Amino acid sequence: MKNILARHQLKTFTERPALEQAMVSSICSIINEAIASQGRASLAFSGGSTPKAMFALLSQADLDWEKIIISLVDERWVDNHHDQSNERMFRENILQNKAANATLVGMKTLHNDISAGVSDYQSKLHTDIPLPFDLVILGMGNDGHTASWFPDAPELPQAMDVNSEQLVVPTRPASQPTDRITLSIVPVMTAKNIFLHITGDEKKQVLEKGINNNLSLPIHQTLDILTQKVDIYWAK
Repeated sequence: MKNILARHQLKTFTERPALEQAMVSSICSIINEAIASQGRASLAFSGGSTPKAMFALLSQADLDWEKIIISLVDERWVDNHHDQSNERMFRENILQNKAANATLVGMKTLHNDISAGVSDYQSKLHTDIPLPFDLVILGMGNDGHTASWFPDAPELPQAMDVNSEQLVVPTRPASQPTDRITLSIVPVMTAKNIFLHITGDEKKQVLEKGINNNLSLPIHQTLDILTQKVDIYWAK
């Protein structure tokens, strides 16, 4: 199992503000390089509470925001004004200040049926969102899920299928109150840069468990599949 971590880089910080500053510095370098080489930058970020402070810091960065396209790694199938909406969290925390001119492509559509929404968003990945992503930032839950690849989601094998033509899939984990839409492993594994952002002792223990001996955790499967380096940012 040690070979998994050998491919990736664990960056530890004693304080979260130091982690956030380091992440923002790296993100800005990736964005500037992408804009210089191809005229735009394409990013996929995760939601939740962990990245909020980092988003606020990033929103103050001096970047050519009009050339930056931000999309989501996953989303709950709720209206975009709902308090559990990742899109709402993005608009309130990163689409602010200097970043107000960035383009945000949300995952939730007007369809009531999540399957129809998945089809619609898959089309956006071919038209509105340049692929491959210049950067994907993943998070992780205390149950070892990342993206919306939950251990109890019936669709987990489909989401983790490296040979699938599906770039986005619905997931319906029994442990969660809502259905979700998520990127599959395919557009994540082809991203030019991948970060994993986690905080707290409990999540570090889950990460270590996933790396060392719990093969069933989605985070283990993810780090095993991703052959390119993942920068793992952790702070207490």
